[in-house]
Amino acid sequence: MLLCCLVGCEPALEHLPEQQLMDEAQQGNAAAAVILAKKREQQGDSQSALNWYQKAVDAGLTNELAALIALKRKQDGFLAAAGYLEQHLHQQRSLNAVQADLAADYGIWQYVHNSVESPIHSKSSCSLTLQPVVQSRAGSRQLQLLQQQWQQDPQLSSLSVCFLPEKRVNSTDLQCSYQPGQRIQCQYPVLMSHVAEGGFSQLLLVAGEGNANYNNGIVQLAESSSFAVFRHEFAHILGFIDEYSLSVQVAEVECSKDKIRPNVLADKAQLELYLKHWKLEKDDIQLKPIDSCNKVGKQAYAPVNNLSFMRSHEAEVPDLYFKLMQKVLAQPELIMPVQYFYAYLARQQQDWQSWRLLMEQAAKQGYPDAKHSLQEASAIPTAP
Repeated sequence: MLLCCLVGCEPALEHLPEQQLMDEAQQGNAAAAVILAKKREQQGDSQSALNWYQKAVDAGLTNELAALIALKRKQDGFLAAAGYLEQHLHQQRSLNAVQADLAADYGIWQYVHNSVESPIHSKSSCSLTLQPVVQSRAGSRQLQLLQQQWQQDPQLSSLSVCFLPEKRVNSTDLQCSYQPGQRIQCQYPVLMSHVAEGGFSQLLLVAGEGNANYNNGIVQLAESSSFAVFRHEFAHILGFIDEYSLSVQVAEVECSKDKIRPNVLADKAQLELYLKHWKLEKDDIQLKPIDSCNKVGKQAYAPVNNLSFMRSHEAEVPDLYFKLMQKVLAQPELIMPVQYFYAYLARQQQDWQSWRLLMEQAAKQGYPDAKHSLQEASAIPTAP
């Protein structure tokens, strides 16, 4: 009888008066609830459609869960849909294939049991190791694509850079933003325990949507970021800065005369210092005016005459820049590890045990500021 209601009688249900359909749905007729849900969705009444989809799912039509979650995402966003799904799955004793697929799509990872693939290629020694983090299946797939493109790039694949297997963090915990045109932000403190484990110096998050960015040892990519964007953000790890106009706040820091960056001279007076620092000859470079420092009233210069990927993502990596990348990676201890930033977060919380653990991880990688911080801490006398 139930099968008739769910399948065989559905064409007849479609011709029932609206009130009768609603009565049927209220009495547990899942097929009637689905018809009402689809009607309301077509009419643009999303909230009513959600309510009827929920009735259908509660009555046993679990295959309609995907339609419910898709509508929830359209109305309230990815994170709201993920939270809604997490609550639903928590009430289930076992999951079918549709529910397990949705769990992967929305990053409710405790219900996903497929293994994490190892990176395509790893080197015997790494100057720089990245720990990828994803919050959904879309991020995981994009990460795999970016790693494949990395290995196909003749310049980047030859660098002493390694990727660890991805870590999966629930989207409802990481809570990355989905705001086109704005910098992606996530709840980075939830990664504290992963960072404290060590074994890497930089985090690579492929999660959320919006503008990719790099800050404090965290490369933040969108789930739709191209390889060109990844390449640009990776270069920031190595100290390369944007060759387009920086914000006033960033320019005030980056355009000082004592900053020696691989790809930007704050002014021509830096030339001799720049050449000495990077062990270059005058013939190795061609100064080109760029806009990096224009918001603080300075004319900055790039050391190459052609358009570079630090000005336009799709442009090439100039040979000089690739050589400078290699020079930076020859002294990886000078690259700030993400553990140093997380030690700062621990200090803000007055979590001194975590602060010491993280600072020791940073010092173990040779980072001078971390070593200095530990020395200062050991010199402070403890209370009797």
